[in-house]
Amino acid sequence: MVSPASGRILRIIEGKEGEEGKERTISIFMHLYNLHVTVAPLDGVVRGITPERGTYKPAFMRISDFNTKNTIVLDTRYGAIKVVQIAGFFTRRIKCEVEEGQRVSKGERMGKICFGSRVDVSVPEGFELCVGSGARVRCGKTVIAVLS
Repeated sequence: MVSPASGRILRIIEGKEGEEGKERTISIFMHLYNLHVTVAPLDGVVRGITPERGTYKPAFMRISDFNTKNTIVLDTRYGAIKVVQIAGFFTRRIKCEVEEGQRVSKGERMGKICFGSRVDVSVPEGFELCVGSGARVRCGKTVIAVLS
């Protein structure tokens, strides 16, 4: 599983038990100087795209969970994963470049967020994390999790 964005790992959230096992989420903060492209972390099919209006707080703060965002759900051979594009303080626009039903390959471009923002990605059950908080990652290049 590759990083869907370039930036720094803010935190790894160990979530509650869901329908597909224990959900884990990696939050990646994209500084103003990072490439703000979002790519598919695994091969899959876009099951759904849900845009949500919200605030525009700095993306490195926990309160940015309530910012304007776009959630892309991908069906992969390992289960469904979510890639959430979150607008930051300077950002006012999220560009989604995929459509429901579209097949995407690992590393393929899915969209863009302008200026300091955040991308959250869920990690499927059965994957072992390869990164920790504070690690720097590169969009489509850095391996963030491997099948265990």
